[in-house]
Amino acid sequence: MKRIVNVVLAVLLLAMSTAVFAEGQQDSDVYRVAVSLPPANNSWQARMYSSIVEEAAKDTDEFVFDVKNAVDDADQLNMLQTFRDGGYDLIMCLPGNGTLMTPICEEIYDSGTKLVIIDRPIDSDKYTALIAGDNYGCGVNAAKYFGEQLDGKGDIVVLHSYIGSPIDLQRYSGFADTLKKDYPGINILVEGDGEFNQEAGLKATSNVLPAYPQIDAVYTHDDETAIGAITAIENAGRDDIKFVIGMGGAKSAYKMLQNNHYLFTASMSYFPTMGGDAVVIAKSILRGEDYEKNTIAPTYIVTNDNVDQFLGNAY
Repeated sequence: MKRIVNVVLAVLLLAMSTAVFAEGQQDSDVYRVAVSLPPANNSWQARMYSSIVEEAAKDTDEFVFDVKNAVDDADQLNMLQTFRDGGYDLIMCLPGNGTLMTPICEEIYDSGTKLVIIDRPIDSDKYTALIAGDNYGCGVNAAKYFGEQLDGKGDIVVLHSYIGSPIDLQRYSGFADTLKKDYPGINILVEGDGEFNQEAGLKATSNVLPAYPQIDAVYTHDDETAIGAITAIENAGRDDIKFVIGMGGAKSAYKMLQNNHYLFTASMSYFPTMGGDAVVIAKSILRGEDYEKNTIAPTYIVTNDNVDQFLGNAY
């Protein structure tokens, strides 16, 4: 059923993106902006898309936006190659995998086209502007939370978000660096890849649990991954695991916090509404206004105690 919903969502997003572009595509006096996004296969990406489209729909006398979601990494690479040769004034990219998209993004920048990177960094400083969450800070906050909840001692599991991608390295490095410095008694038993969805979180955790009869907690890089991990833990009937945490700010995860879920206890959050903020920055760049090259959104430790403050930003 979820796959059907995702397919329907993708079709709707494609239809919306075509409409945004078609409204102004024949006006040669407007700035043309292309936006490349990864697959809209989770609620974060869906909210990111809507945030971008909402802001792109403004100022249509000045700007025309072509907003597209890729099907997979190969599709996004092809899309960016097409955008590179499309005569756009500015290209925005949220890379599904920052490492894989680095060469084409560098080509776009070197060609003279302005380039705005959203959320997930690339392995290069060849971009006009970056707006992203504080992913390293997410990892630091997560490590502090683990240290406090486990009194500095315990055996844990880490679920990455596409192992080796820039966003994954930042979230992991902030966590591992802080554990090493402040909480050396917390031991990482094993690591898996939870990607950014429940299915991957379920699969990775299901593979890990049989090999480790005692696990104190699970650190995941994404709220939906965390929900998948919890499903695996419940399916296995495990009662040794004290808590699971995620990242992002998914409504489903926040509802679990509101309901004092016995396992899901915190989310290291920043929010997909930065997509609209990125569009504002892109417009400023094209207008010749001042802008910051790097804009980093703060991260928050969201728990049952403060979740009500952040519900309006959840996705």
